[in-house]
Amino acid sequence: MSGKPQSPENQARQLIVAYQQYQAEAESLVRELGLIQMTAEGLDKAISAIGSLSKAAEGQEMLVPIGSGSFAYAKLSSTDKVVVNVGGGVSIEKPAGEAMEMLRARRSAISESSKKINEALAKIEQEMARIQAALERLERELQKQGGSEGFVQ
Repeated sequence: MSGKPQSPENQARQLIVAYQQYQAEAESLVRELGLIQMTAEGLDKAISAIGSLSKAAEGQEMLVPIGSGSFAYAKLSSTDKVVVNVGGGVSIEKPAGEAMEMLRARRSAISESSKKINEALAKIEQEMARIQAALERLERELQKQGGSEGFVQ
């Protein structure tokens, strides 16, 4: 580095680029939070459904979701076993209690991930606010020096 101070215009350009990078990262985190929320809702529904099994009777007729708001009639053949996804497209049969605990553990992990992403998002928002304030200071400085139209929107 030459040690020569940057012009306010160059400083502003650098800050704007940094702001845009933070903005893109924030948008990505918000999308990720949306996916996490959908996963959490699915886990909550599964946990609730397994909990309801203990109140059902074997042979009871029920409606089973088949997608797109559509249902099929089915008869419950077991109230003590369920089939759960264990990842990688693999599902296994488990006792209802074990499945419930497994799903609760996943839900807890999802909640922790959501918390960490929210913390990262808060840090990004703080940095964006800091950059915005710096841009506003530079804009005022430029206006004092000779009437710039400004660059903060």
